[in-house]
Amino acid sequence: MGFKKLMKCSTCGNVGEFEYIGSRDVNRKGEVSDIIGSASMWISYYRCPNCGAVDVEFSPIGEKPDVPPEVFREIGKREEELGK
Repeated sequence: MGFKKLMKCSTCGNVGEFEYIGSRDVNRKGEVSDIIGSASMWISYYRCPNCGAVDVEFSPIGEKPDVPPEVFREIGKREEELGK
């Protein structure tokens, strides 16, 4: 059973338990280092149970996502995972 979080969909407006897909550190390769320095900046991805759209949640700079360690999944380590 995966991790779910109560959220509101920005696409269809549904409020429900969104399924956790994974998280990515957008500053892993220094992409936004000119703004936040060397700190990590995590984005977590969740799927709407109603329409299937993916919504995101940002964690505070320098903090890991509020996801249980046993289900935490880092995505985007390899470029092909991100569709590049």
